[in-house]
Amino acid sequence: MKKFIFLLLFVLTSVSLAYAAHKVRIELTDGSTLDGEVVSFSDGKYTVNSPSLGTLRIEDSKIRNIHSTDQTTGSSQKDIASLDAATFQGEVQKLQPAMISDPDIMKTISGLISNPDFRALLKDPEIMNAAKSSNVKALMANEKFIKVLNDPAVKEIRQKVKAD
Repeated sequence: MKKFIFLLLFVLTSVSLAYAAHKVRIELTDGSTLDGEVVSFSDGKYTVNSPSLGTLRIEDSKIRNIHSTDQTTGSSQKDIASLDAATFQGEVQKLQPAMISDPDIMKTISGLISNPDFRALLKDPEIMNAAKSSNVKALMANEKFIKVLNDPAVKEIRQKVKAD
């Protein structure tokens, strides 16, 4: 069980770093661009908050590329979603030493483990299978996963990992 807790935490943090609402520039297939924040990906559509247009749902097939304009992250949204499982697992493994060696992060993780929403993720076979197989799109389409992804403790872990 402990192995699954850490697997889910590392996947959660990786996805959080890649997908959590940060500034992006979306290039559409018609050549137009849109600036905003990706909030989620579900049913083949990205939900984007744009300062000028409000909340939009854009079909994946209409997006040519998504580029991060937030200098604190290295990967674009679509890049993370299109990584193969082995590459994504490599990204997850890069986070492990930073997370395990930081007492503040471990304290935050301990608090998160007692969170009922996080515990529900551990009991959800769909989420655990998606985490084990590094299926980012399936995770981002799951409302329970999104809820935990937006939890203040996960955001705190993300900020601490980004600071390292």
